[in-house]
Amino acid sequence: MEQSCLFGPNFLEKFVGKAILYDPKVAVVELVANAWDAGAKEVHITWPSSDNEQHFSIVDNGEGMSEKELLSRWRTLAYDRISNQGSLVTVNDKPRTVFGKNGVGRFAGFCFGESYFVETTKNSHSTLFEVKTGVGESPFNLIPHDMVLERENDGTRIYVNQSSGLRVSEEEILAEIGMRFLTDPLFHCSVNGTSVGFSHIPESNLSQKDITLLSGNKLTIRVIDTLESDKTTKQHGIAWHVHGRLVGDSDWKHYGFDEIIDGRRAEAKRYTFIISADFLNTSVKPDWTGFEMTPDFEEARLAVFAYVKDHILGVTKEKRKKTLAVVRNANEGQLKNLTPLRIERWESFVSNVQEECPSISERDLTKLAGVLVNMEQSNSKFELIGRLHELNSNQIDDLHSVLKEWSIDLAKEVLDELQIRLKLLDELKSRVFDATTREVQDLQPIFHQALWIFGPEYETIEFTSNEGMSKVIQRLFKVEDAGSRNRPDFAILPDSTIGTYSYPTYDNEGGEIGVDKLVVVELKKPSIPISTEEKAQCWKYVSELLRKGLINEDTRVTCFVIGSEVDPIERNPRKENNDRCIIQPMDYQVVIQRAKSRLLKLYDRVKGAPFLEGQREILKQEKLDV
Repeated sequence: MEQSCLFGPNFLEKFVGKAILYDPKVAVVELVANAWDAGAKEVHITWPSSDNEQHFSIVDNGEGMSEKELLSRWRTLAYDRISNQGSLVTVNDKPRTVFGKNGVGRFAGFCFGESYFVETTKNSHSTLFEVKTGVGESPFNLIPHDMVLERENDGTRIYVNQSSGLRVSEEEILAEIGMRFLTDPLFHCSVNGTSVGFSHIPESNLSQKDITLLSGNKLTIRVIDTLESDKTTKQHGIAWHVHGRLVGDSDWKHYGFDEIIDGRRAEAKRYTFIISADFLNTSVKPDWTGFEMTPDFEEARLAVFAYVKDHILGVTKEKRKKTLAVVRNANEGQLKNLTPLRIERWESFVSNVQEECPSISERDLTKLAGVLVNMEQSNSKFELIGRLHELNSNQIDDLHSVLKEWSIDLAKEVLDELQIRLKLLDELKSRVFDATTREVQDLQPIFHQALWIFGPEYETIEFTSNEGMSKVIQRLFKVEDAGSRNRPDFAILPDSTIGTYSYPTYDNEGGEIGVDKLVVVELKKPSIPISTEEKAQCWKYVSELLRKGLINEDTRVTCFVIGSEVDPIERNPRKENNDRCIIQPMDYQVVIQRAKSRLLKLYDRVKGAPFLEGQREILKQEKLDV
């Protein structure tokens, strides 16, 4: 037999929190916030006092609830208002962002009595339920009551018949509501018939600043400080008023103000800045959801931004000092290795970071401070910070992703190799397509480092130039040694230059026993097309090396004969020595395309990179010096 769950007598206290159930100021704010979420324009509160024997009640003219809606919302623990009803409610033809999230505000009625009544009207139909605390199978119960008088207008009233002892004065409630619900001038609250206004906020919680802009326009900034941080940023942040209407929402998220403060910080849940600027009426969007970025608004935004930033920095000065002391202690060991001047510069830098990035956490600041110590000890000093400053937010996120997946050493190794290859390709393009290239031999050093162009099998670092084989080829053509003194690794012939690159084969004990693979790169002068005779010459070289015993019949040989043009009928490779020797003709255009493909077409995407531009300047200077 299935058994249902049981609820202990303290369940609601632990589920809802003590403040909502026992602090009248917190409870009334929660109930007013519920009226806000219901789309109310007016909220009237009856508050018991020594001069007023009435019981507590709160009445709003919001959209009200049907009986089905009331039962569903009240009976569902952790009711999610946004998922079920959306995050907006329309008031005065303008969307209003709601606060409801975890569905605990409806229990605030228990702060004023052991039971409370919910009377709600929707579409001229009224419903009345009594909500009582319970134990066992339910932490609270809903008891239906007959309505004595039907309400004509939609809305909700929450009241108690017998209030518990409330030790909070009417003035305190007026102040509490005023500090949180004056962001929208069209949302009116009253307590015992007195409309809540700025005059009800104590001087210690309210300040005002009048600012005249360079354009002559004037605005007023009221700063509300609740002194103690609320649980959320509800009704905090920046609220813009134009001709007695709220423009957009009151929050920290818009127009760059989130750069000043993170919504998770205590100050974000404590301060509200209300800006009255009637001259911005021509900058307001037609639906009043925000501002167009007009010159007037930009001037006002910059002035308000500067004021808010100075204000927040002022009230957080002592907190920043304490944080700086914690950060300094965390880096004490490394700071000992710095000179007093560098320590002073480090501390100034960290302090500036605190001011320019107020939302940075103590943990992240400690990490950054450690990085700054290392920078003080590095050769480049703070040049990296300057480069980071040039990045936009998306690029910084991309850099963070790279550093999460790559170590600095590994990334540098890969990027260094990539840079070498891109520079080689850029130089190769510059040389082969330039009629002023001084000698074909200028290209051979490039191929000495660029065998990877021909395919992945040539990637191994064991490939080295073979001076002995080059000299054999020189003697084969009876070329004097004097012709190759400047480049002893290459055989320089009347119509071409030849480079030989090989790697060894080993016996079972790891000793070298010959050449496993040989690559011959012959670069023909521009005036000589590659045809049958040029392919035959390569086989002549290989045959001579076989006769002299420099290679054997098992050595795999690939000959690349490269020139400015190839006879169309001779483009296919020639194979000799039982296919152990392959002679492949190729023109420079094909070589360039192969190189690009091997670099995954990256060259075309980064051909404007600074290291390539710098190399091109060097090549230009070489030509001028000739």
